[in-house]
Amino acid sequence: MVIATQRIRSPGVVRGLAASALAVALLWWGIPKITGATWSAISDTMRVVTWPEIAVLAGLWIAGLVAHSFVLTGALPGLTWRRALTLNLTGSAVSNVAPLGGALGVATNLVMVRAWSFKDSAFAVFTLVTNVWDVLAKLVLPIVAVTVLFLVGGVAGHALNVAAVVAVVFLLLVVIVGVVGLASDTVSRVLARGLARMAHRVLPARLASRAEGLEDAVVSARDHTRSIVRQRWPQLTAGMASYVVLQAVLMWLSLHVVGADLGFSAVLAGFAVERFLTLAMLTPGGAGIAEAATVATLVALGGDPLTVAAGVLIYRGFTFLLEIPVGGLWLGGWLISRARRGTVNA
Repeated sequence: MVIATQRIRSPGVVRGLAASALAVALLWWGIPKITGATWSAISDTMRVVTWPEIAVLAGLWIAGLVAHSFVLTGALPGLTWRRALTLNLTGSAVSNVAPLGGALGVATNLVMVRAWSFKDSAFAVFTLVTNVWDVLAKLVLPIVAVTVLFLVGGVAGHALNVAAVVAVVFLLLVVIVGVVGLASDTVSRVLARGLARMAHRVLPARLASRAEGLEDAVVSARDHTRSIVRQRWPQLTAGMASYVVLQAVLMWLSLHVVGADLGFSAVLAGFAVERFLTLAMLTPGGAGIAEAATVATLVALGGDPLTVAAGVLIYRGFTFLLEIPVGGLWLGGWLISRARRGTVNA
C-alpha cells in the first residue's frame, strides 16, 4: 500500500520540482538577459533601500491584505475580519509553494471554514465569488493600462497598436462572457452543459458518471452566487478596488525607492502585466514568468534596466515571497491554537 501511494504521488512531486526549477531558471537567467545587469549589481541596488522605507512598503502590503479581507467577508456572510486574514494568508502560503497550488490553498481554506461551522455550499459560493472578482480585476487592469497608454501616446508602432487593440478586444469579450454567464439563466445553462459534455469526453467512464448532475450543480451554485453578488457587490468591488490600488502604489514605491522613476502610465502597464501573469499556472504564483515579463515591459517603456529589476524584485518579495513564511507561521499558529482548545471553534 505504501509503494502504491508513493507511485501515485511521485508524478506530482516531479511536476512540482520541475515547476520550481522553471521559476528559478526564469529568474536567474531571464532577468540578467533582459536587463543586461548582473545579479551582484541588482543586489547592490536593492541594498540602497533603508529600513524606514522597508517599513512603509510593509505597511502598504499589510494595508492591501486588510483591504482584500473585505472581499472575503463580503463573499462569506458571517466570516470575521480576523478569520478572513487567516484564510487569505494561509491560502496564499500554500498556493505559492506548488504549481496548481490554488487547489491546495482552497483545500486548506475548506478545512478551516468547516472548523468554523460554515457549510460546504457556502464555501463553494465563497470560492467562486472571490475568484470571479480576482480574475475580473486582473482582466480589467490590462484594458485600463492599454487605454491609458494610448491616451498618453505610450504605444508606438503599427504592430504594437494592432496587438494592443486585439488584446483589449479579447479581454473585453472574456469579461463580458463571464458577466453574462453570471446574469443569464440561458447562458449559464449552456456553459454548464458544455462543461458536462467536456467531462464525459475527457474523463474516464468511472469518473464521468459522477458528472451527471454537473449542469444542475453549476446552475445552483450560480444562483447562490448571484444572490451574494446582488447583496454584497458594493463591498466586494470596494474591497477589490482598494486592494488593487494599494498594490499598484506598492509597486510604484518599490520602483521609486531604488531610483526607477517611471511615469504613471508605465507603472500601470507593468503592474497590469504582473497581475495578469499571476494567473499563469506553469509555476507557483506565476513566479519567474511574472517578474521577467514585468521587467521587460517596464524596460520597453523607458525604465532603467538595473533599477527596474531591483524594484520589481522588491515588490514581488512582498506580494509573493513574504506571504510564504508569514502564511506558514499563521497556519501553524492556527493549528496549535485549535489543538490546545480541543475544539473546532478555533
